[in-house]
Amino acid sequence: MNRLRRQTALLHTGAGRCIAAALGCLLATGLSAAHPRDFDVRSGELRPALDAYIAQSGVQLIYKVEDVKDLSTRGIKGRIAPDAALDRLLDGTRLRIRRGPDGAMVLIASPAAKAVAAPAAAGTKP
Repeated sequence: MNRLRRQTALLHTGAGRCIAAALGCLLATGLSAAHPRDFDVRSGELRPALDAYIAQSGVQLIYKVEDVKDLSTRGIKGRIAPDAALDRLLDGTRLRIRRGPDGAMVLIASPAAKAVAAPAAAGTKP
């Protein structure tokens, strides 16, 4: 009984309200990413497709313009969860998704594979 009173008292403090609000926001963010939505994002240049995705999903998405330059997408159309829709938009690109603690998603460009030629040893014959 004493424990219940302490928990109830915590909710009436400023810190308790902040904790409850933060938990509510995290729950709402997680649920919104899981519920399917209607998408109609055209194929073509990736940057306008990402902007359309943001507008249609309501998801916070952060990306560098130079990372999406010269990339294209096949687009998406239909009822699908926002996370799956973004995966489809990025299919075939070098971009990966990183989710921040606040629920925002950041697009990260994978480093390009660099071919490094081994220098030939001086004075040796194959």
